Amino acid sequence: MVKRTDDDAVYMISVAARLAGTHPRTLRIYESFGLIAPARTEGNTRIYSESDITTVRKIRYLTRERGVNLAGIKIILEMEKRLGISVIEEKGY
Repeated sequence: MVKRTDDDAVYMISVAARLAGTHPRTLRIYESFGLIAPARTEGNTRIYSESDITTVRKIRYLTRERGVNLAGIKIILEMEKRLGISVIEEKGY
């Protein structure tokens, strides 16, 4: 049996949106801002990983609970990636 990782893209947009507690259109907006980058099938269908869903939950937390706009979130996510750390406690979202 093959073990999946958090980076394996397995969820279609409707399932990913439901798991993240948002609307599929929101996922498309986050993608257009460069906040998430779902994988694509050969037919160009978006497929999301657990990591993508975790990122969406973090974005929702930052926008709703902390009042950060999408431009600010982009900077935060880039800093996290560059430094290899999470700047917010994962239990918070």
